[in-house]
Amino acid sequence: MKRFFFILLALFTLSSSRAVENGRFSLVTCSPGDEVYSLFGHTALRYVNEASGEDDVFSYGYFNFGSPNFVWRFVLGQTDYIIGAVPFEFFIEEYVERGSQVTEQVLNLTPSQVATLYTLLQENRRPHNRVYRYNYFYANCTTKARDKFVESLGEDCRIVYATDSALRLPTFREAISVMTATHPWYAFGIDLLMGSDADKECTPDELQFVPGNLMNDFGKATLESAGVSVPAVTATNVLVGENRPQQPHSNFTPFNVALLLLVLTFIVQLCELRTKKTFWGFDILLMTLQGAAGCLLLFMGLFSEHPAVDANYAILILNPIALVIMSVMVYRIIKHKSMGIAWVMVAFALLFFIAGIAGLQCFPAPLYFCAAALLVRSLFHIYKKKICELDIV
Repeated sequence: MKRFFFILLALFTLSSSRAVENGRFSLVTCSPGDEVYSLFGHTALRYVNEASGEDDVFSYGYFNFGSPNFVWRFVLGQTDYIIGAVPFEFFIEEYVERGSQVTEQVLNLTPSQVATLYTLLQENRRPHNRVYRYNYFYANCTTKARDKFVESLGEDCRIVYATDSALRLPTFREAISVMTATHPWYAFGIDLLMGSDADKECTPDELQFVPGNLMNDFGKATLESAGVSVPAVTATNVLVGENRPQQPHSNFTPFNVALLLLVLTFIVQLCELRTKKTFWGFDILLMTLQGAAGCLLLFMGLFSEHPAVDANYAILILNPIALVIMSVMVYRIIKHKSMGIAWVMVAFALLFFIAGIAGLQCFPAPLYFCAAALLVRSLFHIYKKKICELDIV
């Protein structure tokens, strides 16, 4: 409800006719929250004009949960965000309640550049301009604010970042893993959905999709014009200190669950050897989860506009074909027939391990345990009769 209230304020506040004399802009960076949409933090532009009493925040981070088919469009990567402007006191309230740190960097702009940026933002928030197609790597609240700032500099001025060309830059996947480290299930879900394109080394500009990275880059950057170089930021102020409650530690993590699944697979097989029975219900559960996850990966790869979700080699082990093979395997188990069909699952599992070892894609660690469980289970079905003949239990 609060976010919808902010959107209404964004549509009806701030007249573009206001004068911008004595105004200044700041880059405002908010540290991450615990909700999935706030895991990476937030970036906005603050405009302060002491002469007119204005103190407003321009943000590209507004969206409406109540818009038609919001969840469906979000899954498809067709989420539309809105630029809006709200009084600073309303903006800061949300982050005080969340316990996020809010850092302000005063931008070293000339009066004409301040006027240009103000005009650009006001034009951008007109009804026919304010909506944009969100992309979490290339068009989010942080990159949009940065791009408007760069546009306001004009042709005779450019921003120069203090980057070390000798350092290896992280990949998109590595950058995201840092931000989601305290939320293992979010981290696993995001990691699982991202394909091989997320494993390419980023450029410095690309890494600025993370608010904290842009803040750090701006803090060391300079503005160069007519041979003169000045700091891009004149002052840095912490407006709100971080006061988030510490996340309780839990052993219920994807890593532990996947490891438990592998151990459970061995236990089930030992029970089968002792009882001379086949617990085919376990295979139904295992392969249903495998096939359902594969359907999700296939859907995202074919239909979603989200970046880096296609070319996902995780589909080698989380494969929709498992749903077809499952019915054949269960039928052959019940009829005590040959389990040669399980070689298909073995082949996919081996291809998955080869893809990981060859570096085609960086897979989340829990997925290797899942793949091992599926591989062991398939090989057990193929050689169960011979294993029973060994009388090892």
